[in-house]
Amino acid sequence: MIFFEHVCKFILSDVNIHVPQGTLLGLIGSSGSGKTTFLKLACGLLQPASGCVHTMRLIPEKNRQKLGSMTGAFFADTPFFRETDTVESNFRDLKIAYRMRDDIFEREYTALGERLGFHSFVNEPVKQLSLGQRRRAELGALLLLRPKLLLLDEPSEGLDQTARDSLRELLIERQTEGTTIVISSHNMEDISELCERIVLLEHGIIRYYGDKDLLLKRFAPDEVMEISFSGKLPDLEDLPLRHYSLHQNKLKMTYNSNYVTSAELLRHILAQTTVTAVTTHKSGLSDAINKKQE
Repeated sequence: MIFFEHVCKFILSDVNIHVPQGTLLGLIGSSGSGKTTFLKLACGLLQPASGCVHTMRLIPEKNRQKLGSMTGAFFADTPFFRETDTVESNFRDLKIAYRMRDDIFEREYTALGERLGFHSFVNEPVKQLSLGQRRRAELGALLLLRPKLLLLDEPSEGLDQTARDSLRELLIERQTEGTTIVISSHNMEDISELCERIVLLEHGIIRYYGDKDLLLKRFAPDEVMEISFSGKLPDLEDLPLRHYSLHQNKLKMTYNSNYVTSAELLRHILAQTTVTAVTTHKSGLSDAINKKQE
């Protein structure tokens, strides 16, 4: 679906990647790592300085009109609607531009309005909307067209939790139907819950591309276990811990999950004392990014 070969542009350097059809891919990395540039290259808004990009077997910057009917691109810093018109007017202009059948438009427009919550302000001028209201309507317009490829740059910015949950559900449904989706976001909760594949960009270079769980094992394997116990202090000398701390009858242990599992630690502790409570905390995608910056 998307193919980059030795692509350089701005901070991006010698990027090689293939994103198969039907993938739900998360782009992560610190600010300025090249995530937005990647998306703009994929849809033809930018032309590579060197190398080549193919999207749906087409060169994006030479086939923007053709790709435009099959691709939905959302960028948080780029207005999607005419601000002086109402939300409904903008939607109906899209219907005309993309020659949607009346029945299909009405069905999709109504369903998306209810699920994303923009049905209550469709008669308001876009310029009078809050950021969250604007985002809900813009994303609804993008999904209305049912493109084969969705490129989303910070789509959840400004959304409340209800709208974020609705957007996640919609994106998962679209992926199930065969849509390829690439999301760049600083919201690691969104990426973690949605994406099975991850690209980690660092200073324009792809440091990792693959399964989310393998990314965490490679870059952020640390886990934390907190145990409350009654009885004697367990012997921790033979355990492969990074460090531990003890406060009264509460023990906190940090360990590399590639070397020892939480189940193994707990069995060791249970054999020596009485455990009254256990909590564990696994590293997340934010930890993976932070580890790469250290």
